[in-house]
Amino acid sequence: MRRLVLFSLLSIFGLHNPSALAAGNYQFEPGDTVLTNCHQIYTKGTVKAQVDDGYTIHFPKKSGPINCPPFRWHAEYVLPYQSVPEYRLKSFGGLKADKVFRVGETVTLHFDADKRIIQNKSTVDIQAEITDISDNGAVALKLLSADPESAAMFWQWVGSNYVDLRHEALAIERDKR
Repeated sequence: MRRLVLFSLLSIFGLHNPSALAAGNYQFEPGDTVLTNCHQIYTKGTVKAQVDDGYTIHFPKKSGPINCPPFRWHAEYVLPYQSVPEYRLKSFGGLKADKVFRVGETVTLHFDADKRIIQNKSTVDIQAEITDISDNGAVALKLLSADPESAAMFWQWVGSNYVDLRHEALAIERDKR
C-alpha cells in the first residue's frame, strides 16, 4: 500500500522517472555488447550468459576491469553500450550551457600520483584523445602524453577502458568547458 501511495504521488508531481527504476533491470542476451561499471571506470565486454543476479561477461584480451572481479557482474553494474559521436553533459539541470565532448578532442586527466610509481610529484596531468563515446557518457581514451610518468599513471588507472565524464580525474576538463 505504501509503495502504491508513493508511486501515485510521484506520478502526480511528475517526479517519477521510469528509467531510474529500470537501472540495473536491463535484459541482456548472450552476445550483447555492454559496459561494466567499476568506480566510474567502464570496461566494454560481451554478455556470455545470464546468472541469478547478473551476467557473466567476456572481456577482450588486455582490457580487464581495474580492481574489480573480472567475470561475474551483478545486473546493477552492467549497462548497455551504444557509440555516439558526441555527448552533452548537463550542467546544473540546464541552468548553464551543456558541456559538449566529441570524438577526436583532446582532454586532460588529473590524477594524484601513486608514490609506488612516481616519487617526485604529488599530481600527474595526462593528455589523451577521445576515441569513442558511449551514450551513457563514458569515453575511451588514447594516450597522447609522451612523459613516462604520465603513461604509467594512464595505464594503471585507465588503460583500454572507458572513463565516465563525471569522474574526478576529468574535473579540470569539465571546468575548462
